[in-house]
Amino acid sequence: MLGAGLWGTVLANHLARQGWRVTLWEFFPELARNLEKTRRHPHIPQLELDRGVRVTSDIRASVRGAGLIVVALPSAHIRTTMRGLKRLVGRNSDKPLVVTASKGVEKKTLKTMAEVIEDELPGLAGRVYALSGPSFAREVARGVATKVLIAGRRRAIARQLKRIFDGGPLRVVVSTDRRGVELGGGLKNVLAIACGMLDGMEAGFNTKAALLTEGMAEMGRLISAQGGRAETIYGLAGLGDLILTGTSNESRNRTLGEKLGAGLTLESAMREIPTVMEGVESARSAYELTRASGVDAPVLEAMWKILHRGAPSSKLLEALGFN
Repeated sequence: MLGAGLWGTVLANHLARQGWRVTLWEFFPELARNLEKTRRHPHIPQLELDRGVRVTSDIRASVRGAGLIVVALPSAHIRTTMRGLKRLVGRNSDKPLVVTASKGVEKKTLKTMAEVIEDELPGLAGRVYALSGPSFAREVARGVATKVLIAGRRRAIARQLKRIFDGGPLRVVVSTDRRGVELGGGLKNVLAIACGMLDGMEAGFNTKAALLTEGMAEMGRLISAQGGRAETIYGLAGLGDLILTGTSNESRNRTLGEKLGAGLTLESAMREIPTVMEGVESARSAYELTRASGVDAPVLEAMWKILHRGAPSSKLLEALGFN
């Protein structure tokens, strides 16, 4: 398990409870030592690491002999980390499977996280799958019933991965639309910020319903233009994930939007939230994807202007036709 943030730690613990031996890699040695010693994550107080989880900051040791590598890193760090693994995995006949649990689109290349991994580890092409869906880490840690998707090219391998992850609070379904699932997982973070902005502006549920409806339509058009299947947006990685992150106080992206809607600057709002919010960079990638695809997406364009060009929050209302 690469990444000892909220989701990586919870997934590592979940897999250990399923009977697997798990090595959890944390970049910072001091944090790794503390997590290994205390068996507690500072942001998940109710979780105690299972005995089957070993924590290390030695990435070579963490992937040695692994049959499955799960990537739960911030999207901005995935390419560099994968580049460091080139000499360690995918160079012999005993190739691991890889599952990316990270959501987002790379800023420069506009590639999904699975595509970035395959770029850097071409020997693993066809063996990289995406895990996505409505799944707050703290809720999974508490045992809340949760359903997610495993998506990739070969249904047989996806089913094999389903058997590994499925159990306890997690139920897993299979999809072959990896691109649609990944794009849905990244785009919904942008719309979650938009939902929070309406909350901060006290715009009301009527307005939020209009936003969710238009946002879903834009996601569908963009996913179709990018080679995914439009119907994917009506599943767990689209509508399901958007309902979760766009309406819950647990959502970091929605909370960021609420602070923006209440008048804080982006810099001030981000200082008040201690964990990563992928939706900010995803807004830039979403805008570039719409331009490259020629897709009409006024809400996604407005979010790019607000987050990266200093436009006022009212620009979101204008995009919805309330001007």
